[in-house]
Amino acid sequence: MSGSERPPKTWIEVRATVPVAAREAVIGWMSGRDAIGVQEDWPGIGELGDGGPVVSGDPHDWSGDEIAGPQGEVLVRCWLDPSNDVAEAAEGLTAFLRGIDEWCPGAAASRVVSARVVEEDWNAMWRSQWKPTPVGRSFLVCPSWEGPAGDSADRVLLRIDPGMAFGTGTHFTTAGCLELLEESLSRRPEGERTRVLDVGTGSGVLSIAALLLGAAEAVGVDVDPDAVVEALNNAVVNGVADRFSASEDPVGPALGRFHLVLANILAETIVEMAPALAAAIAPGGELVASGIIHARAESVEAALRSLGLEPVRELRDNAWVAAAWRKPAVG
Repeated sequence: MSGSERPPKTWIEVRATVPVAAREAVIGWMSGRDAIGVQEDWPGIGELGDGGPVVSGDPHDWSGDEIAGPQGEVLVRCWLDPSNDVAEAAEGLTAFLRGIDEWCPGAAASRVVSARVVEEDWNAMWRSQWKPTPVGRSFLVCPSWEGPAGDSADRVLLRIDPGMAFGTGTHFTTAGCLELLEESLSRRPEGERTRVLDVGTGSGVLSIAALLLGAAEAVGVDVDPDAVVEALNNAVVNGVADRFSASEDPVGPALGRFHLVLANILAETIVEMAPALAAAIAPGGELVASGIIHARAESVEAALRSLGLEPVRELRDNAWVAAAWRKPAVG
């Protein structure tokens, strides 16, 4: 090995074959453990051109014709930091699956395994399969190696590559945020220099989208330093780096107040951070929150209402909730 080479990095891989109905909840569990990647393999629909797996169960992410009737189970796997204990990672997911068995029969019987694995080139696999995708009312999410489709001239081009940070815009949690932030920005007063805070910025997709729609400034914060670097790089690719900043700074008074706060994180984190999120919203501003499974929606609503926020609009799919909330204007 030459001095410039580094040994391959290892990760803790956790995989579970679960009922399709448990898919979204399991992805949420994995994301909440700061997984650096999540992959889905759907039995019966994984035979793409190179024989590789389908990496998302969302039909909008599939290339080619939509394939109907997937089987009743899906293999979901994630990769965690190597500092995690291998056995404890599997035990944690097993306990979570037992806890959701009441509303998702069969979850408790899911097969869960964990192991220490050597790093793979996940980006190369995603590159072979991910295609430009219309998202929300305005956007075409497009990887850097693909040109936009000929019939997409009326859409705003948002270039995001799948990478170590979570969020390409095609999953409902992000797509719902994109649609709601479009609406929220359209309600801002004409001539306002709109400031946006993106909590858990990940790839920076939401901040970049807001800037492409005319926001004056966006600030992204994330506990993951790799996400901060990736978000900053994506801002450069999209030509908005002069109006975007990202850091690991906590949400607090030092950041100031914002006309729009975005929080595509987990419900438990939204409840925990609710006072800080509400304090970061300028009077008359809005919060767009997502990453909320149906079973946790009421606890998020209670936390936000207790802080004086008022509901504006809610979007749901079969498992997730995204919602916009308004902070009353002073006087």
